[in-house]
Order: sequence, then structure tokens, then C-alpha cells
Amino acid sequence: MLLEIAELLERIKIKPSDVRIYNLLRNRELGVREIAKELNLSTRFVRDRLKELTMRGIVKRRLVEEGWIGYKYTAEDPVEVLKKLKAQLHEEFLRLERTIVNI
Repeated sequence: MLLEIAELLERIKIKPSDVRIYNLLRNRELGVREIAKELNLSTRFVRDRLKELTMRGIVKRRLVEEGWIGYKYTAEDPVEVLKKLKAQLHEEFLRLERTIVNI
């Protein structure tokens, strides 16, 4: 059972780089390259993290056409992020409880 809990925590873990990206986007709307440059990270790494953060509802993206077509990213409202993370935690623990009951 402890292994399942460790795996659960790993799935929902927020990485330090995710926090840095979120904090950068709290007051600005930026593209991948701008984020990568500002935080001294690779664009590939930033794209991967933004994909995860967007999927989890921590960051939102907007399609832009400014001589190029791409996305700009902004941070979701901190209160909404907290609600989403709480819901994700709750769902993961419910899933774990169902697994344990079925053992």
C-alpha cells in the first residue's frame, strides 16, 4: 500500500520548475521561447512542462496570430488552481481506496 501512495504522490507532484513557470506567468502572458529565455530553460523542456500544467488546469493557453501562429500562456487564478489541485488529490485518493478495497 505504501508503494501505491508513493506512486500517487509522484503523479500529483508539482516540480520546482513548474512553480517557476507559474510564478513567471502570474503577471504576464508569454510564449514558450520567452519563458525559456527568462528562466534559462530549454524550449523543449518548457513545452513539456506547459503541456502538463495546461492539462492540469494550472496554466491556460491562448492561440495568437501575430505574424506567426502559436500560443501564449498565462497562469490560472491561484484560488482556482488550489480548487483543481484539491479535486485531483481527492480523486487520486478515492482511486487508491477503491484499489485497496478490491485487494
